[in-house]
Amino acid sequence: MGGGQEVWLLMESVRINKYLAQRGDCSRREADQWIDQGWVFVNGVCLREQGTKIDPDLDQVEIRKPTEALKRYYLLNKPLGYLSTVGEQEGWSLLRLIPHSAGLFPIGRLDKDSEGLIIVTDDRTLQRNIIGESSRVEKEYRVLLRDELTPGAKHTIEEGLSLRGKQLRPCRIYPVSPTQCSIVLTEGKNRQVRRVFERVGNQVLSLTRVRIGDLALGTLNPGEYRVVDRSKILASL
Repeated sequence: MGGGQEVWLLMESVRINKYLAQRGDCSRREADQWIDQGWVFVNGVCLREQGTKIDPDLDQVEIRKPTEALKRYYLLNKPLGYLSTVGEQEGWSLLRLIPHSAGLFPIGRLDKDSEGLIIVTDDRTLQRNIIGESSRVEKEYRVLLRDELTPGAKHTIEEGLSLRGKQLRPCRIYPVSPTQCSIVLTEGKNRQVRRVFERVGNQVLSLTRVRIGDLALGTLNPGEYRVVDRSKILASL
């Protein structure tokens, strides 16, 4: 070898659930569930043992779900400054935060100056369930106001204002402090929360969506996401 040394770099084997989580397919717990359902194949063979280890450099891992189960669903905590759009003509799209995001889109919108929970998917039917005209799915927002929220302003907003000549549905407001509250809507017009508080002479300083149906933001930090099953989303709406 002319005095040199030959170095062999060996890739350590890794548990299949950890590998799928690192690849961005799902969480480790979901990977174990997929194995139980017979959806995970290694080198063309259906995997049945949850603790199986594979060599990422040598083994070919495939997910073979039923057609409906192939759809992807993510709960994302949208940070400030990101846009709830697919394109990036006016700034960074939130899709930058999810790997392998081709074909995905956000359901509903949070404006650039707002943050919080948003569902990202490639399932168009789910969009109608959540933001369609007939949808009654609750969306909860945590709001910081410039001025104290008066009882009169609270009552006016809860009864349902009209915006651009269209009557809004009644909503609920839960005060947290003189200038903080939660507001629960069953619709989502463009910048609706900010606009209704403007109508009563107040200003929203910060706005965070914390819940869609029974799906909660939980411990997700800004920019983080988690994978969820379609069945869990539908059960929560």
